[in-house]
Amino acid sequence: MTPDENVLSEPQLDVLAQLMHGGASEASTALTRWVGKPTGISVDSVEQIPLSKATSVLGAGDEPVAFCVAGISGRLTGQLILAFDDESGLALADLLLGQPKGTAADWGEMETSAALETTNIIGSAYLNALARTLPAHDGTSELLLSPPRFNHDFAESLIEFALMTQVAGSDIVLFARARFRIDGEAVAWTMLLVPDAETMSTLCKLLRAE
Repeated sequence: MTPDENVLSEPQLDVLAQLMHGGASEASTALTRWVGKPTGISVDSVEQIPLSKATSVLGAGDEPVAFCVAGISGRLTGQLILAFDDESGLALADLLLGQPKGTAADWGEMETSAALETTNIIGSAYLNALARTLPAHDGTSELLLSPPRFNHDFAESLIEFALMTQVAGSDIVLFARARFRIDGEAVAWTMLLVPDAETMSTLCKLLRAE
């Protein structure tokens, strides 16, 4: 298979973005229940970019970022990532732990647990909605999220790690990026859905007739 066969056309990217919006809506409802405040999740973009530019997708800041990574299995495979800077990630922990903002000063056990459970709740709701709306393929519809893992590193290292399985089949990589608002205010979180090379091929087939 040539790399071009794993590249989505502009109409296919538009259809995929619409499907992602549905997943974001359901994930927003789940997040609202979890944090106890009105939230919004929007699909900021579905990007298909050369590998050489992919490591800059979260910026190239000098400060490390916190991120939770969960594997996706079933109908599609890849990784779901929730990334946030330390300030907004620790503010989430304060909110969930019912303590004043600024109380959490570092990534201890409770703070890490809050980030991991948030990723699990958002990711599971997102994938459930996506599984219902993707076109049928081989009689399989289920999408499963593995238990997320917590990491703290620079953004470039995060993206390189996430792309390890995708680059084997193509020098073009796909990101579906979502951003967040809590209680009307934007928060510095980014969710990335990163399909692997096999799923890129599957998506091309699923969306070919759309």
